[in-house]
Amino acid sequence: MSPPVVRVVAFLAAGVAALLAPAFAHAYGWPIVPFDQQHAIRGAFDDPRQGRGIDGLFENSFHFGVDISAPDGTAVYAVAPGTVFRYPDSVTVRQPDGHEFAYWHIVAAVTEHAYVSTGDLIGYVRLGWGHVHLAEWDGHTYLNPLRPGALEPFTDTTTPVVGDIDVQVENGVLTATVEAYDPPPIQPPPPWQDALWTPAFVRWRLTRDGQDVMPWRIAADFRTNWLHGGDFNEVYAPGTQQNRPFDPGRYIFWLANDLDVRGLQPGTYQLEVLASDTRDNTGSRTISFTIGQSRKTAKRASR
Repeated sequence: MSPPVVRVVAFLAAGVAALLAPAFAHAYGWPIVPFDQQHAIRGAFDDPRQGRGIDGLFENSFHFGVDISAPDGTAVYAVAPGTVFRYPDSVTVRQPDGHEFAYWHIVAAVTEHAYVSTGDLIGYVRLGWGHVHLAEWDGHTYLNPLRPGALEPFTDTTTPVVGDIDVQVENGVLTATVEAYDPPPIQPPPPWQDALWTPAFVRWRLTRDGQDVMPWRIAADFRTNWLHGGDFNEVYAPGTQQNRPFDPGRYIFWLANDLDVRGLQPGTYQLEVLASDTRDNTGSRTISFTIGQSRKTAKRASR
């Protein structure tokens, strides 16, 4: 039996690159007091952002940092030393090697090109924002502040939830999606108390009679690196929505889109999905579906 032709974006190469990507050499504390205490986060790294850009056109993007809940007017401090660069809605602190930390939605309390040390005041949360967006840039891409060895202390004991798996096989082509989310370890304050995180890592495989038919494939890998907006529709399937006040996000991931399975023998198969966070807490779900002799197989979905 010849292997099926795959026309699905497999983020294996991206996943390997993420694991090899350079990281800040030292862990760093929180940008609001107390520095050595974990705070609520209402927006996760690489979660979906949907809205209109500065040109008025609708655009999708991946969140390039984490949103740390903090009342308006909260003092924000540098998590690492460096030179200040001021922007209309943010302050960036850059190190000589190009590594930098950006603090968004704050009113600056430092001057342009000033040098700040770890723990120095850099600004205050702007009126109406209720959070500081912390972003880390390594000179090439944004990094997930919640990866091990970065923002500390950080403990996460919640387990991501794998929800509905939707599978369709028609004319020898498999289409599959999964809904998954990660409950935050600390509930954010209202109106974001229902906010959900995206899992940091979603993967799947196809088995039959306990044997791999298609080994593990990566649907989404947010553990380390930021994804560019052009990949949005390759990762998130229709029905996805971001967190909004009093309205939790809904995250639907493509598992397979236009995957040729004509090489598979008729029979019953199992599609298994794992969803993990940056601390390897992992949820799972498996669905069985049948590939028959006919050109079309009825839709199967877990509920």
